[in-house]
Amino acid sequence: MKRNRILAIGIALLLAVQLLTPLACAAGATLKLTAPDKLPDVGQTFTVTAELTGNTGLAAVQLSLGYDDSVVECTGIENGALIAGMLAASNPYATRDGVGAILAAATTTAVKTDGSLAVFTFRVKAAGDAKLTLADALLSDTDGKALPLSYSLPALIAQGSTGSGSTGETPGADDKKSDDDKKSEDDKTAEDDKKSEEEKPADTTQEEVKAGSFRDVTSTHWAFASVERAAELGLVTGYSDGTFRPDTPVTRAQFVLMLWRMCGKPAAAKAASFADASADWYQDALSWAVEKGYVNGLSDTRFGPDAPITRQQAMAILFRLNGGQSGTELTLTGIYEQTFADSTTIASWAKDATWWAVYHELVSGVGGSRIAPEANASRAQIAAILLRYMDQFMTETEAAA
Repeated sequence: MKRNRILAIGIALLLAVQLLTPLACAAGATLKLTAPDKLPDVGQTFTVTAELTGNTGLAAVQLSLGYDDSVVECTGIENGALIAGMLAASNPYATRDGVGAILAAATTTAVKTDGSLAVFTFRVKAAGDAKLTLADALLSDTDGKALPLSYSLPALIAQGSTGSGSTGETPGADDKKSDDDKKSEDDKTAEDDKKSEEEKPADTTQEEVKAGSFRDVTSTHWAFASVERAAELGLVTGYSDGTFRPDTPVTRAQFVLMLWRMCGKPAAAKAASFADASADWYQDALSWAVEKGYVNGLSDTRFGPDAPITRQQAMAILFRLNGGQSGTELTLTGIYEQTFADSTTIASWAKDATWWAVYHELVSGVGGSRIAPEANASRAQIAAILLRYMDQFMTETEAAA
């Protein structure tokens, strides 16, 4: 693993030089994209294949295909034979604002054969213009020099400006104190203490919510399918006014409750004892999460149930739930750090968990090539993240419990 870390750092340095140099559209290698002449019917899938010919020595590559995610979605990126031996990372849904499916790969020994770089798979969500665009095409040799490149693009795909890629959709403590977390009980405002029943956070009761009943999460919302499914599974509930409030931050207590529901509402041997966490609606969930070591308090006596949970805090908790073991993602650290412009803002205690979550596509990022580790996680984001976790790490029996 130490060797892999060193290699990842070396590749990060290589990419730092290589991916800053835009490609010149001159004679030399040819990047050819193959796609259908037109979009298939709604619900059907299609592929975009990226191939390189006339290769004189490829050592690093970054490709990004932009698309309108209201019309299509990228469901997967398969590495091609040309980069099979490289360290590679990909993200099918890297952004929501300026959407892009991104692939990055690098090696210390140049590859001089021709072949496939990647196959991007898309699904048609709605009729319209998918706005498929070759947003980034960055290829270079071991000296960091851009490979002379020309393009062969199908009618379905436009050529954008070749520059740095963008990533991001969704969001993601644990338990490291932010300035807000450090508030004493005396700092709480009277307004917080006087929450009306209508303002009471959703998920404080076990009230059932039927799929399709949230008037503020329509079929055009990016998280519509996730919210519907999460509600059907009983992971989340809505508000008494019929809303889900997808952009509202999730609190620490709410996240623990959702996690507990996802895991089948297991019992704890003893109750958690925090002076500020006495509400009945999350007691069983909190006691279980503390007993298992998934969450800690902000101090020995405070849990901070009403504090919003950040993306990196949520990732840290899920990482612990999954056993807290790092793996292949650590060899891709260098690439991830190049992909996300704000990677240096990830707390040291959350880095392994964050890259684990990125590797397993629990999170991708937010607009502008950011992972936004300190941003609050919204209700829609958490619903999507928990479902991705269930699909990857839980058996059908566990998920149905």
